[in-house]
Amino acid sequence: MSKIKKTKIGKCKICKETKELNFEHIPPRSAFNKETKYYTLNQKEYYQNTQEYVFGNLKPKSKKEQGGLGDYCFCKDCNGFLGSKYVRTYKKFAQIAMSIIQSNDKNTKAYGFDISDINLLKFLKQIISMFIGCNNHLFTECYPELLEFVKDENLTELPNRYRFYMYLNNEGQNRNGHIYFTNLYGTVCEFTFRPFGFVLSIDNPNRIMELSEITNFKHYDKIKKVDKLPIILNKYPTYYPIPLDYRTKDELNGSI
Repeated sequence: MSKIKKTKIGKCKICKETKELNFEHIPPRSAFNKETKYYTLNQKEYYQNTQEYVFGNLKPKSKKEQGGLGDYCFCKDCNGFLGSKYVRTYKKFAQIAMSIIQSNDKNTKAYGFDISDINLLKFLKQIISMFIGCNNHLFTECYPELLEFVKDENLTELPNRYRFYMYLNNEGQNRNGHIYFTNLYGTVCEFTFRPFGFVLSIDNPNRIMELSEITNFKHYDKIKKVDKLPIILNKYPTYYPIPLDYRTKDELNGSI
């Protein structure tokens, strides 16, 4: 049985008001994040001991938590808004993706979907809300357009500086969605929780070729009338904590 999450007083990352904050499951509780068990681990420590965590018997020294990943980041009203507007769409897509992954050969590297019955605009807004919840308040101060896009369920305009990608995942570790700066891809955030992985790339004109770009989900109102909306998603492992690193166990074993 999952433990009951309390509330805390703090500044909501959506409305920016100081009030009682609920525990927000990230991803949504209904998308396989109900009974998640996890360790809270210092990222530097994981970098230094990746080989032992992945291939050896080293176990984290921290206490194992349960009841779902998340944080006290949204107030009751904003939490309810996300739940009523976007979460059901995310849950629907997650259930479809998980069932396909589980029913196919584990060695399959890519899967095709018809997503014509998924409200892709709502799906994208839920993804962005998760990036907002994972980062501190400075994130939306630097990138206010992301916050406005989530707050207005009908808004479809978002500057081209923001590009979004996704992939499938059922192997490796979760990635926490924190903002990260890379030499090759500039500013990125990557969030991974089965069955999905998402990447937000900011101010990078170059496409991330390994991933399926979903930036055009914001134009769902223009494309929703077509009979089929196909998408192919690659499946990647996430053993190493650095964003955009999708090396397999064999590749890591030979390079660490």
